[in-house]
Amino acid sequence: MNQIDGNYSEQVIELEKRLKELPREKRKVWRLIVMGIICPFIGPYFPFRKGFLADRMGYQNSVLMFAVMVVIFFPIAGYMHYQKINNQIFDVELELDILNRKIQKGNDKDL
Repeated sequence: MNQIDGNYSEQVIELEKRLKELPREKRKVWRLIVMGIICPFIGPYFPFRKGFLADRMGYQNSVLMFAVMVVIFFPIAGYMHYQKINNQIFDVELELDILNRKIQKGNDKDL
């Protein structure tokens, strides 16, 4: 029974370590904010099939178009990132709970 408890305790330690690291992932949203600021200004110069968007529409119009896209899509991307991290935290907490119940169940059998 000690070997099984040892395996469970190693898994618990690993899961607790993952649980501590996951909230740090939420802090990486600053990359999304920086890209949201930079993208409208360099986006018109991305090469498309028919040339640069700045050449076809004009720089000001293409910057406004990219700014509108950033305002619409980047909050959605940020929300999806937060939801993904929250789901991962929930999954790790659930696995920890299951392992703790298995450990308790094993200890109850020893009594």
